[in-house]
Amino acid sequence: MTPPARLSAAIEILDRYLAGDALERALTNWARRSRFAGSKDRAAVRDIVFQCVRCRKSYACAGGAETGRGLVLGYLKMKSQDSAALFTGATHAPAPLSGEEKEHLAKEIELTSDVALDAPPWLEPDLKNSLGTRYAEVMATLQNRAPVFLRVNRKAATLASAQESLANDGVETQPCLTAPFALKVVVGERRVPQSAAWAAGLIEVQDAASQAVCEALPLDADMRVLDYCAGGGGKALAIADIAQVRVFAHDADPGRMSEIPDRAKRAGVKISRLSTAEAVLQAPFDLVLCDVPCSGSGAWRRSPEGKWKLTQDALSDYSDLQYKIFTQAAELVSETGILAYATCSIIGPENTDQIDRFCAEHPEWRILIRKQFLPSPDGDGFFVACLTRGDRPA
Repeated sequence: MTPPARLSAAIEILDRYLAGDALERALTNWARRSRFAGSKDRAAVRDIVFQCVRCRKSYACAGGAETGRGLVLGYLKMKSQDSAALFTGATHAPAPLSGEEKEHLAKEIELTSDVALDAPPWLEPDLKNSLGTRYAEVMATLQNRAPVFLRVNRKAATLASAQESLANDGVETQPCLTAPFALKVVVGERRVPQSAAWAAGLIEVQDAASQAVCEALPLDADMRVLDYCAGGGGKALAIADIAQVRVFAHDADPGRMSEIPDRAKRAGVKISRLSTAEAVLQAPFDLVLCDVPCSGSGAWRRSPEGKWKLTQDALSDYSDLQYKIFTQAAELVSETGILAYATCSIIGPENTDQIDRFCAEHPEWRILIRKQFLPSPDGDGFFVACLTRGDRPA
């Protein structure tokens, strides 16, 4: 596909997304209809589409319309590319610019603060309150593509040996200080799943800040640890790698845990999946981690659709669900055990507010650890807090 043809494809996909189609479904359906598109073409189109959704409001303003065409024109303007040279109307290229479009693109862009940073207007006060002086920096970070991070399985490799193996397959990495066994991929991220290091279980794809959340947990040898909202098991795998503990996984939707056995086998660890009833029977646990459903605001770079789908009602629903899960999980913790709460959110009501509320309503619990990781070149946004009723030192 030529560069103009890729832009045409992006416009088509964006129009479907703006009409209400789910972003991934719009991308998948286009790929199925476009067998002529090679893997590099599909990746390039996907990158354009995702970038336009990350910057939906600012690109719409720059391009003159909140349509697929307007977003792509804004994308090109923000990249200082000549739209007229690409919008030629030639085979598979977008139609030539109209007079109105030429006039708009020739103007200087004037953006309000929320549009310039692509912040949902209704959420801007909460974001500013939560992020303080880091607000503009963090929101600007969320306008750009996130790096790919790997976790090195310390039971199987060192950072250096994993890097060497990956380099042999064309994947260049560098250590990331956010977590001790994190690598940032700088070249060849799409080669990772085909690498020997992946096949041998030397690495897992996991954000560096997500790894840091697991590293922050006060894990002791021989603990019985329950990942209460395990999903695909990324944090359960990391916990099993960090310490000699017995790891259990639970999820309200057991289907989400379907990949855990294969992932655990490849990593050389054991993770026992539990139903809700089984989790109650197996309690108490020495540590229960609640990586609760949330807005995903700390990972909007990876899932930009979520930024624009989130509503006040949805945020309120998340808050209610988070607190319900947290209080339920507390009942599964041993008398001197650890209750851990985590989100991939940067919004205070989902994080510190939940912990403060829980401690106010359950004064027997006290905070051991409370950390907020903000989106940066070295990881996504995550929050973690650990509480106990025991005499463990903070």
